[in-house]
Amino acid sequence: MLHDFYNGNLLNLLLTLSWCGALLTAPSVLLQRAGQPLAALSWLFALFALPAFAVLAWWLIGRTHLRRKSRRRRYASQAMNQSLQATRDAVMDEAGQREAVQQARSCLAPALPLDFEDSVFSATAGNRVRLLADTQTTHQAWLELIEAADHHLHCLFYIWRDDNIGRKLRDRLVQKAAQGVQVRVLVDAVGSFGLPKSFFQPLLEQGGQVAEFMPIRLLSAAPTINFRNHRKVLIADARHAYTGGVNVGDEYLQWQDIGIVVHGPGVSQLQEVFVDDWHFTTQEELSGSEYFREVEPHAHHPEWAANAICETIASGPHQAFNMTRDMVFLAVNQCRQRLWIATPYFIPGSALMMALRTAVYRGVDVRLYLPAQSDAPLVARASRVFYEELLSGGVKIYEYPGMLHAKALLLDDDAVIIGSANLDVRSFRLNFEVSTFITQPQMNQDLAKLMQTIQQASREVTLDDVQKTSTLLRLQDAVAHLLSPLL
Repeated sequence: MLHDFYNGNLLNLLLTLSWCGALLTAPSVLLQRAGQPLAALSWLFALFALPAFAVLAWWLIGRTHLRRKSRRRRYASQAMNQSLQATRDAVMDEAGQREAVQQARSCLAPALPLDFEDSVFSATAGNRVRLLADTQTTHQAWLELIEAADHHLHCLFYIWRDDNIGRKLRDRLVQKAAQGVQVRVLVDAVGSFGLPKSFFQPLLEQGGQVAEFMPIRLLSAAPTINFRNHRKVLIADARHAYTGGVNVGDEYLQWQDIGIVVHGPGVSQLQEVFVDDWHFTTQEELSGSEYFREVEPHAHHPEWAANAICETIASGPHQAFNMTRDMVFLAVNQCRQRLWIATPYFIPGSALMMALRTAVYRGVDVRLYLPAQSDAPLVARASRVFYEELLSGGVKIYEYPGMLHAKALLLDDDAVIIGSANLDVRSFRLNFEVSTFITQPQMNQDLAKLMQTIQQASREVTLDDVQKTSTLLRLQDAVAHLLSPLL
């Protein structure tokens, strides 16, 4: 009986402490989620329904922990800014492009405040771009970029697996390092979690450098487990660059994904993104002219779209306003003919939902391509909550039979946005992302053809389909949607 008495008291004490913890955590939730009432209510509901679990989850992954990190990141950018600017000016002078670039500024946001110009780069003309329409083509492009390098290779990936393509890519980098090429690899600590510590040892032995972005430190006063570098970039000699949605893993061969290769002054923008992330992670400064070279003329090839205007959009949780979200919103509202969107994860905010619906009202052909089978079932179920409103507003929705991992916007008949960002809460609030806004009719047509191929393989979702969905499935979707702000 005494044992039962103590057990009962201990349980009551733990319950009391968890409720006190929930009460003390509530002000932090209200402050951190100010302006996001649905997210705040979701967290408050979780705090008082499951106080012990929710309090721990909030202090580990819920808070905006990046304030201290964002200052450090901003200082890293400022520390390199002067030398980088001098190098940029010298390269632009040699290429005869500085005046054109300065006049162009951003095509999407020509009146962008100066504070955000390190996130939405000025438009650069004279680029050549190539659409990589699937994962196999992307893998081949990576290997070609690596083979062509004679000075440096910079790799930044969210996921790097210890599998066939992961080892093949590593071994090629080892060979280049042995030839004297500078090799730097930056992987995200969470995305590449489970990669053996010895995996990159052969590269290190040949003089290559490897770093983890934001290693996991749960016992830190400000854990950063929820803020991840979701970017995918591979740069060869500051002359050629890959970016897109494909990570280093064999599973992407089973998915429909895309990427692009850029040749021209736009490469320097992607290089700056890598240089900033590398400096933030390692404190090594890479601002010399050998990392920002004048780009040589590139032989014409029918697969390359010439005379492309490119501008890089880099966003992250350190920003006061997420630039990916803002630029996507601008792009949607500037469309006048067609707006076709492919994204694997779709949890839009109310502003983007209204922008999609009202685009239809002004005569824009709005189509949304989503996966029928997702690697993130919770997000897929949450996405379906938005179907009825979008379909009622005239948006067409197509579900691809499999995992559609492409992240792309087709804008009218002359522009595209391709990169790493999804149209969901995580990309818009928590991840470091990079996308490229390209104005070039051939690139637009190449992407349009690919999207039409995806559409032919997909099933169109109708309003009748949604309204006939069983009550149980609609309830599952609603619960998933309720949890989506916690992601």
